[in-house]
Order: sequence, then structure tokens, then C-alpha cells
Amino acid sequence: MDPLDDAGLLDSLANAEPEYAPGAGMGEHALTYGHLIDGVLRAAAGTTLGAVFREVVGPALGLDAWFGVPEHALARVADVEYARPDWPRAQPAADWLAVPDGPLDPALVNSEAWRGSVFGAVSLHASATGLAGFLDGITDEDGPLRALLGREAHEEYLAPQATGYDEVFGTELTWTLGFLRDDAKIAKGGIGGSAVWRSLRHGHSCAYLTRRLDDHSRAAAIAAALSDDLSVVPVHSARA
Repeated sequence: MDPLDDAGLLDSLANAEPEYAPGAGMGEHALTYGHLIDGVLRAAAGTTLGAVFREVVGPALGLDAWFGVPEHALARVADVEYARPDWPRAQPAADWLAVPDGPLDPALVNSEAWRGSVFGAVSLHASATGLAGFLDGITDEDGPLRALLGREAHEEYLAPQATGYDEVFGTELTWTLGFLRDDAKIAKGGIGGSAVWRSLRHGHSCAYLTRRLDDHSRAAAIAAALSDDLSVVPVHSARA
């Protein structure tokens, strides 16, 4: 299936049989969870994920980030490359990153078609400063996300939602509505070694973004220099 065929992917997801009975298993929805959110927005609110981000979330939070990079910013986008030829298949989560085929292919990801797309899980283009600022903003009890969502929804957004053995990552994890969390941090790993985290102990946020797709050892070294521990972020985490 063409990964840029939004309608086809939405139809495929709507008709898919679940791999687990509800509540019987847990695992990160790696590549197409953004399409599920987009489908809900289309059906319930008559809008799209891209429109909500462009018209509401981005302006409210002042993010240096885009779904659909505008022409004037295309020169800022770095081409991605594999650290080694076998990188896609060498990841422990490779099976969950293979459907649909394409989002790990540099020929697609480096194209203007991809950079102009809204592939909710993996096509956000952002700077490291922008993502670190996003974590600062969403965890601020007096910040713009609290003003946008209201107190109750904001607290629910950051609260632990599920703890258990994650079948994708092969380890025990605690998930919020989109982030990994423990007593020390709120964090998310990105494909190829990128990571963003908010230290709940030290009060700072940090993001490491890379165009060279490899493991998370580089982000872990930065975290260690800041006396942070990124062990909550699995080494093969699945999004950029």
C-alpha cells in the first residue's frame, strides 16, 4: 500500500482485525496511530489532524514544527540516512515498523512529497529546540497546553494510563497518552536514535534529533551528562 494514500490506510485500519482481545496485551502502535486520530477527528469534528495542528496546536504552543513543511522552510530539512545498510531489519521492533512499507525508506522520507504529507506518527518535522520547548510547555501547570485543554484534560494527558509488558519493546513500560513515564521523567524515543525528555527531578527538557539512523546511545550519552537516565526509553523506540 502507498504510505501516502491516506484514504486507503484509513480504510485498511477500519477493516483490520485486532491482534489481541481488548485488555489482553499492550504494545506501542508504531506507525499508523496518527491515522486513527485523524479518522476520529474527521468523523467526530469534521476536521483533520493536520488542520488541528496547523490552526490550533501549533499557534497555541508556538512550535517550530510542521505537518506539511511549507516551501520557505524546506531548505532547513536534513536528509536522513542509515548508519549501516541493515539498520531497518536489525531493530528488535522491525516487524512493527514494516506496515505500511515506506516510512523507513530514505528515498521516500527525503522526498518533497513526504515532507508535505501528514503521516501523523512519523512525518512531523521539527527542530530539537522546538521539541524541547514542547515538553517544557506541556508539563507547565500554568503553560499554554493547560490553557488550551483545561486543567482536567491536561492532567489526564500526562497521567499514567497503562503499565505492563509492552509486546513491541519487550519490556515493562508505563504509558501516558503518548509518552513514556516514570518517577524521574516524561519521555519519548524517536526512530533512529532521536529522543526528547522532561526531567521531573531537575526541571529541564532536552531533545536530541539525528538524521543518521542508528541506536539511542547518543541520546543516552547526552542524558547521562545531564544526570538524567533514559532507561525508560527503549533502545528501538519507534517514532521521530
